Amino acid sequence: MEKSRNLESRNLEMNTSHPTSDAQQSPTAPSPSAPSAFSCSNQQSQSRHPAVDTPPSTVHRPRSTSKSGQVMIFFIMVLVILFFMVLWNFDLHKLLHVKNIAQNGGDAASLMAARWQGISLNVVGDLNLMQAIALTTGDADTVAAISNIQARLLFVGPMVALQASQQAAKNNGIFVNEEFSDFISDHADTVRNEYTAVSGATGQMLFPEPYPGAWTEYADMLDLVANDGVAAGPDNMQLYYDADGGHVLYEIGFYEAIAGQNWCWFHHHEPTLLSDYVNFFPVWWSPLPPPPVREPINSEFYGLHLTKQHTTLSAMGLNNGELSETADARGFDSGISAEATQLAATWIVYGGRWDDWDAMSTRGPDPFPLVGTVKDAYNYAGADAAVRIEATTGRLTPGNDGVTISNTITWTSAAKPFGYLNEEERPMDHGLVLPAFRDVRLIPVDASSAPAAGGFNLDWREHMETHLPEYMESGPFAVSASCFYCRQLQTWESASFRQTGVDWLDDYSDRCIAHGGGGRRGGGGSRRGH
Repeated sequence: MEKSRNLESRNLEMNTSHPTSDAQQSPTAPSPSAPSAFSCSNQQSQSRHPAVDTPPSTVHRPRSTSKSGQVMIFFIMVLVILFFMVLWNFDLHKLLHVKNIAQNGGDAASLMAARWQGISLNVVGDLNLMQAIALTTGDADTVAAISNIQARLLFVGPMVALQASQQAAKNNGIFVNEEFSDFISDHADTVRNEYTAVSGATGQMLFPEPYPGAWTEYADMLDLVANDGVAAGPDNMQLYYDADGGHVLYEIGFYEAIAGQNWCWFHHHEPTLLSDYVNFFPVWWSPLPPPPVREPINSEFYGLHLTKQHTTLSAMGLNNGELSETADARGFDSGISAEATQLAATWIVYGGRWDDWDAMSTRGPDPFPLVGTVKDAYNYAGADAAVRIEATTGRLTPGNDGVTISNTITWTSAAKPFGYLNEEERPMDHGLVLPAFRDVRLIPVDASSAPAAGGFNLDWREHMETHLPEYMESGPFAVSASCFYCRQLQTWESASFRQTGVDWLDDYSDRCIAHGGGGRRGGGGSRRGH
């Protein structure tokens, strides 16, 4: 009985201390004043589950939405960031993919063009040997025919190289560049209509033909290349009427220095120009130099840089024994007599560009960053092939003001045929072209014959041929504002701009250190970065 009273008393205290709301109380619940087994089991349940003791106001408090809103905003921000990261990652991989295609196509095109240059040089050398054999047998008609064939070969060989380089580029995923094709087609018209124009004063063509009908055949070959589509531009192209430097306005580095406020360029190349220049009017610049007179013996595209010389073989230091050995190695049955080496004839010999490879020298004020030196057997400049690839790729990442922009990826590559005579002598050591070329190799673009701006940089070429004459005649604000180089000339007219450069060099010219690097000019390496 005592135990029953104590249990009833504890239940009564519990029910009095924690009243149950009407909504929670069951209509059949036992009275709190009456002891029951339910009261006992309820107490035990509450002792095992303390959460039942939580006040009703806490259990039924309305759920707050402020935290869920903050999570949603944060989640949206993360999604936006991830979205742009995905776009950026896609653009990056696409740019790298297109860059790799451009590199493979450019390298393949330059190697193919250089290979055909080497083949053409060997054929010219074989014809020289055949001419020596014809002199031995006294066959004057064959000598005349060989001379005509060689003159044609100096154009046909490079044209085959140009066409073969296009096929190599296309085989490696490079598409036809319509601007490149149009330029070649337009130049074919220029050759056909202007090169053949006869001057009334002299009665001669603008450029004398190297053989009868040369310009018509040359234009036809250019048309064939253009009609098939040009994918790889010949970047060491040199037209007969091209300027050959000699003026600061012909230096692409001048325009790039203005655009990038690269005052060190002026410090190294034109140290007084910033302070000396006043304004354009009256014309401050010296006149633009005329293009040099070039003898049209070699093709303008992938030329072999050869020339003609009327002399004897003995005068070039060649004897009949060495020539006979070379002829025998090339599969000719007839030998060359000593008398033939004393007979004067017109020979195809190496031109002035076939000399020491100064651009690859590791000595001097602008050493090339080579590990070691170039072997003597390969230390020569001369014929080479430089190629320009321009591949366009669109971007998903939006540009300024939400405008979708596209990037042009430019890849330049160069290659050169190599060979030797008697495993020791360089091909041009005797002057006469002989079959000596056995291999081709990629070379640094800055060590090639391509100009600093690139011979097939069409925007720069348009500026040189069209905008610069207008600028020299009418001033900086008469030229097209859409031309990048013209805009730099307009910026150059600002006295405050030039004074900024003068002030900077007064304070910091000691920072303009020409680090050893590639290129033909000092000042921290070349613009191509080789």
